[in-house]
Amino acid sequence: MALRPSTFDRHLGFVIGDISRLARKEFDRRIRGLRLTRAQWLFLYHLARRPGCTQSELAESLQMERITVSRQANRLEQAGWIERRARARDGRAYDLHLTPKAARLAQRLESMAAQLREEYLGGLTSARRAALIDDLLHIKTNLLRLEARAKQRPDEN
Repeated sequence: MALRPSTFDRHLGFVIGDISRLARKEFDRRIRGLRLTRAQWLFLYHLARRPGCTQSELAESLQMERITVSRQANRLEQAGWIERRARARDGRAYDLHLTPKAARLAQRLESMAAQLREEYLGGLTSARRAALIDDLLHIKTNLLRLEARAKQRPDEN
């Protein structure tokens, strides 16, 4: 049985994917004047949320390969946006930190993101917004549980 194209509009995965794509596209449009690539602003934004993390930890958070994050870190360090500090417990690893100018930029990005969220959540009461987030977090927890279960039984994948 073939599904009518309009039924895809009501499938959760498609709706979430579309919302994510549209929000990223709009955010990219709004920050165009800052002259940052998506990869750069994502890197800085995630690092602002996890100051002092390693490149490996940041790669996991960004769901990117470590070498890709390493190359991006090199470019951002050369541009004066981040600094690497030797990790006291492990001389082979570096803790990543935003420079003061990057921290100011990250605050600006957060403000712009908050404004966009306010606009795309327009028309929803605070109670509905909270319920929506609660429901999505519940779904996320279920998916993480499925992922953990699959890792425990790799032969079933």
